[in-house]
Amino acid sequence: MRLAALIAVATASVFLVVAWIAMPWVSGDTPFVLDGSNAFLNCLHNHDYSACGYTGKLNYWGLMTSVGDWPLLQHVPDLLSIGLGADGHAARTRILELLSVAAVVGAVVLAWIALNRSGQRAWFWAFMAVVLSSPLVWYARTTAGEALATGLLVAFVAATVIPAHPALVGLAAIGAAWTKETSYPFLVALGIVGLVLARRRTGTSIRPHLIWGAAGLALGILAASLFNVVRYGKVVSPNFFESELHTPGVARKLEYAVGVLVSPSGGMFVFWPAASVLVLVACIVALRGRVDARPALVILAVILGLTLGFASWWTPFGWSAIGPRLALPWGLPLVLLALVAYGGAMRPFAVRLLVSPWSVLAIFAVVLTFSLPNIGTMWRPNATGAFFQQQQPPCDAPWRGGVEKWNRCQHEQMWFDRPMPLYGLHGVKSPGGAVTTGFIAAALLGCLVLLRAELAAAPGKRPKSGSKDADPVSALAPVFDDL
Repeated sequence: MRLAALIAVATASVFLVVAWIAMPWVSGDTPFVLDGSNAFLNCLHNHDYSACGYTGKLNYWGLMTSVGDWPLLQHVPDLLSIGLGADGHAARTRILELLSVAAVVGAVVLAWIALNRSGQRAWFWAFMAVVLSSPLVWYARTTAGEALATGLLVAFVAATVIPAHPALVGLAAIGAAWTKETSYPFLVALGIVGLVLARRRTGTSIRPHLIWGAAGLALGILAASLFNVVRYGKVVSPNFFESELHTPGVARKLEYAVGVLVSPSGGMFVFWPAASVLVLVACIVALRGRVDARPALVILAVILGLTLGFASWWTPFGWSAIGPRLALPWGLPLVLLALVAYGGAMRPFAVRLLVSPWSVLAIFAVVLTFSLPNIGTMWRPNATGAFFQQQQPPCDAPWRGGVEKWNRCQHEQMWFDRPMPLYGLHGVKSPGGAVTTGFIAAALLGCLVLLRAELAAAPGKRPKSGSKDADPVSALAPVFDDL
């Protein structure tokens, strides 16, 4: 049974990687990003190092400069591609798509290393099930930056919890800082928690890691700030202060915050229940158990901060795209941190839950059902476009059609229109969708079988203090106090 499960997971993983590489898809704002890289190089060529092309007013596309308003996440590899001789959009978009694939594969490899080092190896199969059931099944074959951002954030969390060499922690901090300019406080919080967990488990000093991590974050922020000076003439993006790019009123922000979590057309619990429920259960176990709950409180604070931040943006899901695009990159790093912190505490509950084959099959059925829209979108990417055509005329951006009109229209979309996942199901009926569903179904069941077997390998035995399987949170309080 174990061998069959391993083969199922490995076969599905190889199939997905091959399919992602073989079917690249240019999506989202990628053409604007590439044009922005060209504009940035023109600015440097013309020695225009401040507010290059900056108008101070939003154009039809919601931009104030020809360089664009996207973070360094994709500009850096795109500029490197140009420097290495990539000519034209075709070659550059291909590189960005391959980076998406590499980022997802890298996230899986780093999660294996981190969970193995932290004594939570059994939970890797839960992490793998989270990946296979995620919107990344679609985003990994695209040029959208979400998969790359996911990989960089997972790399940062993994570097802290292992812990990696201090210089690698600093390098990971630079990459993570370039995912979004709003990510800085959340990176600080997650980085400290990850290093504290590593300190508790290994007993080694984390001061060099803190110093290198802080230096890396500072360099990342400096590079992003200088980039802003070139395109805006300001260190901080003016988008933060543009009223048309933000959600008005407390009530509407709270509504959108709820929507980010549970909207049938964009909520994390709808599009990625495996990740959402796993992190939630870990935090509940921590708050109700006999372990230090402060890492869980930090995780919950990060989730709350991110949710309110997305709710304050004019498009809280990052539409037009399937699911919670803006929240997506944070899913895997939060899952990884929760498993490292509370894998030991969750183990008894998971063993009892998975002891019955019927429970395993029920979990499998639920996870697979919610994965189907992601699989379908992988094969019929344009199908979800019909979701946005339900409102007639379609919702127009707030700087074009007015803020109030936009929010009324978005309110209807996120709560009352035919849910977006139903449009994603169209691709499941295609030959490729059916084959992919079969592979992923077998792999998800394999992950649950492997998780069940490895968690129950030593039933009733509590790891001794200091052993590799010891719960890294059980005596964490003194370490937090030392910081």
